Amino acid sequence: MENDGRRFFRVISNQVRFGCGFRTVEGRKQYFAWHGYPNRNDDFFTTTEISEMEFLQIGSEYPREIQADRETAEIFREKYIEGHKVLLEGWNKLL
Repeated sequence: MENDGRRFFRVISNQVRFGCGFRTVEGRKQYFAWHGYPNRNDDFFTTTEISEMEFLQIGSEYPREIQADRETAEIFREKYIEGHKVLLEGWNKLL
């Protein structure tokens, strides 16, 4: 996890990979969620922009780090990835 005030990156699950964070872009915080599949050795990651409220909700909804199953990761993807503005997606690419 990286946190220097300008950038924060949180891995919620490293088993089935997803997480969230923020970065400062042109003086404002841009909050994001990310999700990867199909496996932890070679993932297609999707990173989306989320609201500050969603970011705070993730922080209260998910423990610091868990060993999530695919069902938990799918719920996260449906809630915080689907229907959100995509910032970056591709094989093994994160913000």
